[in-house]
Amino acid sequence: MHADTVRYRVDGEVGRFDFTTHWIEDLDTCVYNTAQQVFPPRIGKEWYKTSGFKELAMLSGATAESYRKASAYLNRFRHQQADGTPSRTLREQTTLEGEKLIQAIDRKAQTILTVHDFTKAACFTGPPDTYAAIPCETVSPSQVADAIATCQPRCPGDTPLSDNPVLYEAPDSTVEICIDDVGAKQQKARRLPAKETPLPETKTSRKYVHTTVVHLGHAQQRYTLTGHGLPHVLSLVVAFLLHNQLLGQRFQFFTDGYTILQEAIGRCFSWYANVAIILDWYHLKEKCKLQLSLAMTERTVRNEALKQLLPFLWYGCVEEALAYLKRLKPEEVKNPDAVERLVNYVKRNRPYIPCYAVRKELGLRNSSQLGEKMNDLVVSTRQKHNGMSWSVSGSTGLAALTALGRNHEHARWFNEGEVDFKLAA
Repeated sequence: MHADTVRYRVDGEVGRFDFTTHWIEDLDTCVYNTAQQVFPPRIGKEWYKTSGFKELAMLSGATAESYRKASAYLNRFRHQQADGTPSRTLREQTTLEGEKLIQAIDRKAQTILTVHDFTKAACFTGPPDTYAAIPCETVSPSQVADAIATCQPRCPGDTPLSDNPVLYEAPDSTVEICIDDVGAKQQKARRLPAKETPLPETKTSRKYVHTTVVHLGHAQQRYTLTGHGLPHVLSLVVAFLLHNQLLGQRFQFFTDGYTILQEAIGRCFSWYANVAIILDWYHLKEKCKLQLSLAMTERTVRNEALKQLLPFLWYGCVEEALAYLKRLKPEEVKNPDAVERLVNYVKRNRPYIPCYAVRKELGLRNSSQLGEKMNDLVVSTRQKHNGMSWSVSGSTGLAALTALGRNHEHARWFNEGEVDFKLAA
């Protein structure tokens, strides 16, 4: 029996340790090695990280605080301030763990897509009419009629609220999907020499790492997906819906009116009939405020225009809203281009503007607020602070680990290296 000269190193929740491993040789051939057969294999001087360490240092530490603070807390907790885990090591370990998690989810998604006759890009290769005739289950006509009867007298326009083409989906048979991008400041490709003065950053020169965050909800169950790049994340969404046997449900997307996002959803789900997009009310209202602020001569004039315009949009009277914008008095408009941009925005999003008032009366969602909140919880709260900048792998990996904790899948991942990829309460 021989003692290995390289000691086996462990980073655990109770501290950092290293110890000697042994191997048995028979005719110059190693037949048994405790570093391989007894303990998990590792490469060179790599530290083996226990599941408890990962939960404490990464999930409770690095996803909530800066690496420096997380490292200091971890080492103080383990009474190893002098020879504990350095913050740079914790950063590298967390980034690597996030990369492994992303790769595992990608492999799982690709397997699911292949089994269900989808390509890597989530394009359906089966018969084109397979999912083309799935009906949308809606709120009962009597409930809709009662809600319309309640809202119609308050409507400022003459358009019957029953004419709005957006359906009132039944919540029990609907998957609500909020999807949005969030950007964290990107690290520079190289550090500038001490004598070189950096150029001042502008909004156009500053670069960001964009992470796409998706929040899915169905029957009081939730799941969060993250990734880098909209097409890639949409393929994960398709795989997730297939894996959870949600075909046949209404796929109801809530977006902020971003054209590229709406077009990407349309392309990715062109094989599925029972899918729709709703423009988030908050973003519609804020868009009107912004463009009218740019367009009108003063604040009081803008506020009066908003007071007239927003009720039309709240009740889904798009044509009357557009007619009002065209009737704005020329002497009160200082920037006609801003008015034109707002008109084009409303026209472009016409198919996605429902009667928000009736939806509220029926208890249906009108906003992507959960998606916005998930952006804050998964990315912004941790990554968008003064002085912080990120690599693509560092930002997306940390977001993936944060989502892992929110999905309550960390125990299985840290112990088995697998995720359930299932909706959870």
